[in-house]
Amino acid sequence: MKRKLLKKIALFAMTAALCVGAFVPLTAKAAEVSASSLVGDWYCAGFDGMTWSGMTSDGMLHFKENGTYDDMWRDPKVCHMEAGSLNVEGSTVSFDFWGGWPNDDTLEDAKKNGSNVHIFIMRGSDRMKYDNLMWNESKGYWQGEGGATWTRVEESSSKESKKSKKSRAEKEAEEAERLKAEEERKALEQASREAVRLEGEAAELGFKNAAQMQDAKAEGKSADEYYNNAVVTTEGIENAVPVAQGGKLIIDGQTTNASATISKVSSVYVDSVRAAREGTVLNVVDVQFPALEAVVNFYMPGVKAGDNITAVQYVDGTWTDVEVVEVRADHVVLNLKGNGVVAFLMK
Repeated sequence: MKRKLLKKIALFAMTAALCVGAFVPLTAKAAEVSASSLVGDWYCAGFDGMTWSGMTSDGMLHFKENGTYDDMWRDPKVCHMEAGSLNVEGSTVSFDFWGGWPNDDTLEDAKKNGSNVHIFIMRGSDRMKYDNLMWNESKGYWQGEGGATWTRVEESSSKESKKSKKSRAEKEAEEAERLKAEEERKALEQASREAVRLEGEAAELGFKNAAQMQDAKAEGKSADEYYNNAVVTTEGIENAVPVAQGGKLIIDGQTTNASATISKVSSVYVDSVRAAREGTVLNVVDVQFPALEAVVNFYMPGVKAGDNITAVQYVDGTWTDVEVVEVRADHVVLNLKGNGVVAFLMK
């Protein structure tokens, strides 16, 4: 994994540990701030001494006269003196300026490049609020990883002198923060590994992504069944005839673009229809469509014109006959009087 990405992941985890509440839009005029007014060192105790991949943070942001700054890992960032607001997890967050990687001239660049950005809110002249953000493409907003407060280091005092004035309670609190950050970093690493594993599994099984794989698993469907809105295999039926929607739905006598959802059922329905009706059970599926009644064309590969196929629907605990409108090659058309479980039988 590239150094930049490794440090980005670590930064996400550690800033989450320093979270002191979500940013809220500023109600007063944003503090007037310029690159020159930021020059110097800014210190955050929570980051001091943290290590990652052989590097140790000094808990400092180093702002320079040329409009750049080094973050706590000594990575160079560009300071953009642009106030504005962003959609952060559904809420509007106002900021006084932002910083990012040198190749990201705009926030849109950061989105496209998958980069993290820093936004800053001034709290007077010697304190600033900071958040680390990453664009979440699927949700359409910036994802925040928690805020941290940084304090300007006066030129007349060193970081060590500041640390020496800390009380025992402050030191214990900082150690607790460090331990929490370490735990969350490990949790983030584990989550990242699990995400990679799931994406790999999804690709092997023919899914576009892990989310769709999880949805299909919840329905008990394979990739082919999920993407084709079909039921190919059914528990309790050996060599079931696949069932999918095979044509447009006719509702109130009009051909429509509406779709029926074809879902799997448990073997309880298979056993029930076998006990109630004669014939070979070809398949049993749950059919849902956006109407009270509909003529539904089912695609059932292997069916031949003239096959003696009947259909029944499970209604209030009883299997009720369904009108078979047509049987032709690979298709069975039914006139359904409602949504629900439908069984196809061959006599």
